[in-house]
Amino acid sequence: MKNVKIIFKKALAAIGVLGVFSATAHAQSSVTLYGSIDAGILYLNNAGGHSLWQQSGSALSNTYFGLRGAEDLGGGTKAIFRLQSAFNINNGGFARNESLFNRLAYVGLQNDTYGTLTLGRQFDSVVDYL
Repeated sequence: MKNVKIIFKKALAAIGVLGVFSATAHAQSSVTLYGSIDAGILYLNNAGGHSLWQQSGSALSNTYFGLRGAEDLGGGTKAIFRLQSAFNINNGGFARNESLFNRLAYVGLQNDTYGTLTLGRQFDSVVDYL
């Protein structure tokens, strides 16, 4: 029983050390999981002479999930990325192009003085102003 207590104490100490390092790493970089799910229920009162209940998806907006992140490089500069994928809420499959991250997939550099430069699949710049 004494050996179990020693092993448990060592494991607890290791977890504490990892917690300190993860807090330090978190201060310098970030990754965020985000998304939007648009699902609803549709009622038709005269569908072939009967009433009908249906599950409806993406009626008002697109259904998607994504990852975005930044890594501080110092001097006011960050490395950034964004990956976003649309999916069909009715069956869980991909909504377009049958590929993962079919909406957005880009990397770039962001600087406080010079602005942002990104490369990859992204929306038109007009979308930022809508």
